[in-house]
Amino acid sequence: MSLSSPSTSVPAPRLTDAGFVAPSEQDILNGRQNDLNTALGGNANMALSTPQGQIALSETAILGDAFAAILEVFNGIDPAIASGRMQEAIGRIYFMERRPATPTTVSVQAVVTAGGQNIPVGTALAIDPDGNRYLTLSSVTLPTTGPATLELSCETAGAIACPPNSLQLYQGGVGIASLTNPQAGTIGEDVENRAHFEQRRQATVAANSEGQNASLLGALLEVDGVTDAYVQDNPSGHVTVINGISMPAHAIYCVVEGGKDADIGQAILSRKSPGCAMIGGQDVLVQDTNPAYDGRGPFYTFAFDRAQASPLSISITLSKLAGVPLNGGDLVRDALLSALASGSLRARMGSTIYAYRLSSVVNALGDWAEVLSLTISAGTQKNVQRLTLPINQIATATRETISIEMV
Repeated sequence: MSLSSPSTSVPAPRLTDAGFVAPSEQDILNGRQNDLNTALGGNANMALSTPQGQIALSETAILGDAFAAILEVFNGIDPAIASGRMQEAIGRIYFMERRPATPTTVSVQAVVTAGGQNIPVGTALAIDPDGNRYLTLSSVTLPTTGPATLELSCETAGAIACPPNSLQLYQGGVGIASLTNPQAGTIGEDVENRAHFEQRRQATVAANSEGQNASLLGALLEVDGVTDAYVQDNPSGHVTVINGISMPAHAIYCVVEGGKDADIGQAILSRKSPGCAMIGGQDVLVQDTNPAYDGRGPFYTFAFDRAQASPLSISITLSKLAGVPLNGGDLVRDALLSALASGSLRARMGSTIYAYRLSSVVNALGDWAEVLSLTISAGTQKNVQRLTLPINQIATATRETISIEMV
């Protein structure tokens, strides 16, 4: 065999219309055994327990790993299945970056003992039952009269629940006798997962257009800190209730979760059709910074709504089978909360939550998890199998709102 024309019995990988096709590891092994047998003069014992058999097996593993890595690269350029670094590379074509984890934020009421005392930014003031500490978002000077309202954020970024009245004072000597959170905190976000990143990438395609609701929606979803949004309009000439919202004639309605008011206002300005009325309980003043105005751009006041959290209760009855782990309840709650926070079952504005889909999440935990019944409740809808909220509400479940019964 000439060095200029080497040959092998290992089948070559192929690029076909279906993509990259690698030979099976069995075919690779057969080919390497044949190559080594030829190199050894023929009639060699190629059993895998022999030295030459071990060489063939090791080289098969090397080639198999290499082909698998190549296949992963090819798969990584398909937005439908890309993940990790390859998905981020696709996102850069659209000037996107994966969003990092964000902390849970909460407003607390504090009983003041030393009015006028300054609390520096980043001071740990509160702690929850799981040991998560909550820090001041900015420097605060305690009032001399009455209680203090303080804004805190969890020290650990991510989707950490903060139910009402779950916080207590973390340390003394800060001029506060006690504190509590009358309302639940705004739950933070985990690092943006594959599904959310791809949904946002698809939305950016529409964001490059103008005059469509999807154009405005795509622009809002691109705003830093925005985790969800919904846009609808009323094209009719009279007041109409659409998706639970009473809308005046020829108006546009935007509801947003997360993000700063000013950034949301600029997103609306960039994609809203001129002359359309906007409705909502939140007003934001923005200036048109188009260079054509040379710094003299007009100001506009746009209205939008902030998403309202609607507590979602889940009632589950499980069969009391043998083999149920001691932490079975925790496993069920973790699975449901994870499903509602990401992927195809994520509770989004305007989406419908189906009880049977949540049942499948629990059943997938193992043979011990057999759902006999599962119902969901939110607002005025009690123990239903299918739940759709008005578009300005987001169903929010916590461990405390998931009840489990074993029968």
